[in-house]
Amino acid sequence: MAKFGYNNKLRKRVFFFAVTLFLILTITISNNNKTYMSIGENAIGTVITPVNKVFYVIGSKFKESVHYVFGTKKMREDNQRLTVENAKLRKNVDNLNKVIGDKRYLQEEYELLSKDRTIKTKAFITGKDPGNIFTRFSIDKGSMDKIKKGDIVIEAVSSNDGIEKGLVGVVTEVGLNHSKVDTIMNSGNNVGFRLAKSEDVGILNEKEKDILKGYMYDSNADVKVGDIITTSGLGGVYPRDIKIGEVTEVIKTKDNFTKIIKCKSQINFNNMYRVLIVDGQGVN
Repeated sequence: MAKFGYNNKLRKRVFFFAVTLFLILTITISNNNKTYMSIGENAIGTVITPVNKVFYVIGSKFKESVHYVFGTKKMREDNQRLTVENAKLRKNVDNLNKVIGDKRYLQEEYELLSKDRTIKTKAFITGKDPGNIFTRFSIDKGSMDKIKKGDIVIEAVSSNDGIEKGLVGVVTEVGLNHSKVDTIMNSGNNVGFRLAKSEDVGILNEKEKDILKGYMYDSNADVKVGDIITTSGLGGVYPRDIKIGEVTEVIKTKDNFTKIIKCKSQINFNNMYRVLIVDGQGVN
């Protein structure tokens, strides 16, 4: 009996030891597996995360772009409606500005035609040389309308004394029903001028975009910004006293031998559509 009791206790101890060992091994293996899984997950995450980030950013930006460009149906409809309305408003503003500009131009032209009997005819511009500035253009009047080479081309311009002739250029070629005009903005078209307030004279022989540039013959001439200059009648091309423009700058050279002036015409040489023709001979 004593031997049996001893063996029974021994078996219980062995069993307890075995169970304890089994639990220890299970826990150890489980922890190791978690470590191995964590290492694997970290490795995969390290590789995949940047890729996922790129795709996520691209996807987000694409969705934003699609939403911005196309938007909802209502947004597209509103945008289309506003675009059409904006285009109509711009057109209305352009038309209004044109009407206002044409009205002033036509009023000035009518007034000049009413008081100046030297004007032979009106002419529409039918074409121009390339470029923004009108340097050379064609008109719809020719020899059949008694236009001849050397006739003077003008527009009506306003001044303190009312409406007067503003110099545009000169007729250089004449056909039966058309003519060519060289304007004062043409680099080869020099213009003799004088100060409206005196008899001091000079010549305009350079162009800078829509600015005329030249010099006074007398370096001591009393010329100031704001002075009006007119044709001098010298040189045999332009008759005297046709308005050229207003002095915008006076420059004296370092040697004081030359006084340079810059002049701005009242005529818009960027946008012209009709002119007036004056006889080039015997006009005072």
